[in-house]
Amino acid sequence: MIETGQDILFLLTGAWDDADGGPWLCADCCTMEGALKVNPHWADAITLVRIDYARPRAEIVTLLDADHQNAPTLILADDTIAHVEPEAVVGGRRIYTDPKAICRQLAACYTGAQPNKPRPSAPLQDGYPT
Repeated sequence: MIETGQDILFLLTGAWDDADGGPWLCADCCTMEGALKVNPHWADAITLVRIDYARPRAEIVTLLDADHQNAPTLILADDTIAHVEPEAVVGGRRIYTDPKAICRQLAACYTGAQPNKPRPSAPLQDGYPT
């Protein structure tokens, strides 16, 4: 049973193969792993759960539902202030699946580095500053 008194972050464990081939990786989970390397204190402040790619992902389904078992997923504890607007509320639980939103929320709650915001005057390529 996963303790729900802390924020919970679900990440995929690593590479996997499926009917479409592989090996594959989850770029969003890799982004979160990188953010955790830069901000190792986040792992001490939250419950970090690494899960396999295969569905159903029982650990997430138990807390949310079968329609919300993506990774990464951050589930806020009941008493955590949402500094970033949650992407959804499922069964009364506030969740995020976008890695930038997750990082901004964790940085606001627990301090640390977060994704930079593009400068308004900077030209963008594929949504990123050049």
